[in-house]
Amino acid sequence: MRLTRVLFLFAFVALCAAGCRKPDGGLGLGLQPEGELLDLRTDTLPFAIDMIAVDSLRTDERSRLLLGTTIDPISGLTSAYFSTELRLSQTAVDFGTTPLCDSVEFILRFNGPSYGLNSDQYLVVEQLSDTISIDSAYYAQDIPATIPINLVDAGSQPVQMHPSRELIVGNDTLSAQVRVMLDPGFGQSLLDADSAVYASNADWRAWFKGLQVKSESGGGGIVSLEPNAGVSYMRLHYHNTTDTTTYDFILNANAARIGHFRHVWSPEFQALNDSLPTSETERVALVGAGGSYLRLDLSGLDSLDAPEGAVVNRAEVVLPLVDAPSKLPRPAILTAFLKNESGGLELAPEAGAPGVTFGGAYDATRNAYVLNFPVSAQRRLNGEEARPYIYLYSELSSIALEQVVFKTPVSTSEATFVVTWSD
Repeated sequence: MRLTRVLFLFAFVALCAAGCRKPDGGLGLGLQPEGELLDLRTDTLPFAIDMIAVDSLRTDERSRLLLGTTIDPISGLTSAYFSTELRLSQTAVDFGTTPLCDSVEFILRFNGPSYGLNSDQYLVVEQLSDTISIDSAYYAQDIPATIPINLVDAGSQPVQMHPSRELIVGNDTLSAQVRVMLDPGFGQSLLDADSAVYASNADWRAWFKGLQVKSESGGGGIVSLEPNAGVSYMRLHYHNTTDTTTYDFILNANAARIGHFRHVWSPEFQALNDSLPTSETERVALVGAGGSYLRLDLSGLDSLDAPEGAVVNRAEVVLPLVDAPSKLPRPAILTAFLKNESGGLELAPEAGAPGVTFGGAYDATRNAYVLNFPVSAQRRLNGEEARPYIYLYSELSSIALEQVVFKTPVSTSEATFVVTWSD
């Protein structure tokens, strides 16, 4: 009997001790169905949201290349361009005796949506002066140096860039494509290169670093191009003493490439032109093509009047849309991340928490994007997470120009941060 009492007392003390500990924020606690909670409480907390310029976005070896410029009435001017290697379609090529260049055409096939109103644009194609490597990681701001000579044949400007319009060349009708005619003198330099240059792709890469392609127009739309399948290429037309023929330098999955973006922001968001965050604005815009992230300040959690051991069931942020005209599509879903001490990015803990419904999609019934951060809130409540900000972006930011504009708490009470919790 005495032993039984001792065991009972020990179990009672252990149970009380366990009840005084805070939940483990890393296990997705506080996600019980609300109907199963006996003491459910809800608090609306203050929060802030602003825009920051994108400073860390990998753009190498993406599934699309973006090219062109467009002006949006909300966010301003966006320019998209790229640097790429070209691969040999055949090694140990023999151009024959006394080869002479007839023409060089750079063909870029469309692959995906276009943004803005499409029209002809003046393009600049320059040789890279530095080697890029498919084994290296590159970000949008990693812009290789170039040899500042435009290789585009001046008489062929501007260049048609319409993804659904057939291209008329003389008496021929070609499928929709970006067809850039390059200087025949540049083509002749390729023919005049030592035969050792064409012995292998490694020898070719050592001699010819690649090309950078951009638009110098102030509009005309941004198009999506195919870099992987070998259907984008530079074709050298030439003749020698016995034949007239062609040779292709191709873009494919083995060719290193980097997407680049430039934004000139509208006066409303001009702080981003100086790489500064917006502050206390009535609206914010998440802009793709390496444009802007949204920064959520959820430090209002520190004012939550909850006892030790409280369990967060939901931590819902509602971001109502601004009904404003835009040429650009909205992202399907917003993804959340944190920044570590070195400036690197990591997904918010909701991404890997079992049973968590993060949301992040557009809710038509509320005309808002709705996001849920219960694990992040629990960790902050527990004192396990001190980072003040959660960042939002679209996973297509490196290959698409999307845009969504939100009202902020400065302008509407519909922008809310609501935490549901229980003892």
